[in-house]
Amino acid sequence: MRVCARERIESGLLPRTKATRTWGGRGSGFNCCLCDGVIAASEPEMELEFEGNEAARSLRFHLQCHSVWDLERRVPEHGSWTPLEKTPPPFDTSVEARLSMGAGREVILGIVRTKGREGESVWMNAVTHAPLPAAWLPVEWRYPAGFEVADLLAESSAPKRA
Repeated sequence: MRVCARERIESGLLPRTKATRTWGGRGSGFNCCLCDGVIAASEPEMELEFEGNEAARSLRFHLQCHSVWDLERRVPEHGSWTPLEKTPPPFDTSVEARLSMGAGREVILGIVRTKGREGESVWMNAVTHAPLPAAWLPVEWRYPAGFEVADLLAESSAPKRA
């Protein structure tokens, strides 16, 4: 199941980003986006809604399939720098970023992407937890050296009720 999730994420069939909204409830008879099996009324179903880069869509999973997808989406991509326009870093995860400071100057800094009051991305210094100056714009990012998948797994993946 994990291999299937990894393949679907890498091919773009399933997103790597966290859902904007997540609901849990009884199965609705729709097919699971991971295993393609029907989610029966007797089974728990997770419905996820995505916006922004994911072009506003909903996905449905069996509870177990949701857990597998959520685990695999958090595994760092292979390679070094990821352009911000391709994929933003996960929310509330410390990453290294190459920042444009204006006037052709750049710096590499540990940052955290958080959500602002209106749901927009707010970039914070990972050490001081202060917002970055307005002129400092992230260009690309990567997980820091020594980053372990266990760091992501320590975050709670429990669904939140709306």
